[in-house]
Amino acid sequence: MNSKQAVIGYFKFKSIENMGYLKYGYFKRIIQYVVDCYNEYYVRKIFLQLVEENYFIKIKNHKHSYKYKFNPKKKHKLDDEEEDMNPKLPIIISWD
Repeated sequence: MNSKQAVIGYFKFKSIENMGYLKYGYFKRIIQYVVDCYNEYYVRKIFLQLVEENYFIKIKNHKHSYKYKFNPKKKHKLDDEEEDMNPKLPIIISWD
C-alpha cells in the first residue's frame, strides 16, 4: 500500500469530511501521523497530489489563504463536463 492510499483510507475511516473546511496545517499533521514521516516536502507533495486528484474541495479564505474539505467521493472534472454535454432529461410520453 502506498502512502496516498493509506492517507485516503485513514481520512475515510475517520470521516474527516464531517469536520468541514480546514487549513492545510491540520491535514499536514494527520498525513505526518499516518505516513510516519515528518519531511515537510514529502507531506506537501502527497497533499498536492490528493488536491490534484479532486480528493479535496478548495475554497479561498480572505486574500491569500485557502481552506480544504476532504471529498471521499472524488469526482473527476471530466465527468462533470460529460454530464453538461449530455444532460439526462426525463422522457415522458403520454397519449390522450
